[in-house]
Amino acid sequence: MKVGIDTVEISRFAELSQKFLERVYAKEELEYISKFSFPAERLAGFFCAKEAALKALGKDISKLSLSDVVVTHDKFGAPKLVFKGEMAKLMAGKAALVSISHSKTSAVAIVVVK
Repeated sequence: MKVGIDTVEISRFAELSQKFLERVYAKEELEYISKFSFPAERLAGFFCAKEAALKALGKDISKLSLSDVVVTHDKFGAPKLVFKGEMAKLMAGKAALVSISHSKTSAVAIVVVK
């Protein structure tokens, strides 16, 4: 079992370039986030979840892409992670649990891989 955690300032996500958004977030994430009046909170939280997932792998992550970690939600609204590309290969046979939270100024996520 491995754990990863990440935290960021939400203000860093208030004005992002389209290029950054497309490089880091999946289309379905951006569609979900666009429904909220203050999307920076979710952009920051999703970013933390992606970073925490990479950290939980405990491997050389320099060749992995944040866009290969997709934040979705279960039927109760709890966040869950879906892996694509190289991340899906690394996660084969493993399960990942995620929790995301934010205050007015900071977002945090923790991922446990087992």
